[in-house]
Amino acid sequence: MEEWLNSYYAELDPVKRQQILEENSRDTQSGDGLLRHQLWTARYGKGKPKSDAFVGYLMNLKYIADSDRLDPGGRKKKLAIEALMGLRLYEFEKKSELEQEIIVSELKNTCKRYMDISAGGRGFTSVIFGMGQLSEESIAGKLAEQVSKFAYEAPHILRLDKEFEPLQRAAVEVFCELYPNRVHFLKKR
Repeated sequence: MEEWLNSYYAELDPVKRQQILEENSRDTQSGDGLLRHQLWTARYGKGKPKSDAFVGYLMNLKYIADSDRLDPGGRKKKLAIEALMGLRLYEFEKKSELEQEIIVSELKNTCKRYMDISAGGRGFTSVIFGMGQLSEESIAGKLAEQVSKFAYEAPHILRLDKEFEPLQRAAVEVFCELYPNRVHFLKKR
């Protein structure tokens, strides 16, 4: 992978990512350049980055796993389909190998951003009313629980395990990078 791509996918700040993308992908007509720009627009919107829609999809999947199993009106299924389409996972196996690689790289960055936001949040890392801090081990356990919910539990509840497999793979890879000795914390279905 080119050096700028490593920087692009390692960077978590949307403004810096946009700058790296704009400086290095002059050719937006090529398949990979066009796909990266489409993913950028789908994730952050046009122009200056606003909210991160991909992290929002992960939060919706976590909501599905956390809420009651009943789904009157199909609201959870709609949220899952919206995430499936938004994360570009629909008919993933029919995409070219290069497209799959680019999408998985973007998913890994999304998972990394989600974990960074969670682990950096005071409410997430503190014990009772922010009085004490959780240990690194406890933070890893809490993150593993959240990752298991959005990557495994929600797709399993909705019987969409196969469709969300690329997200599962990306989430596990990122978790392994951040916590290499704590992979056993993940609850895979």
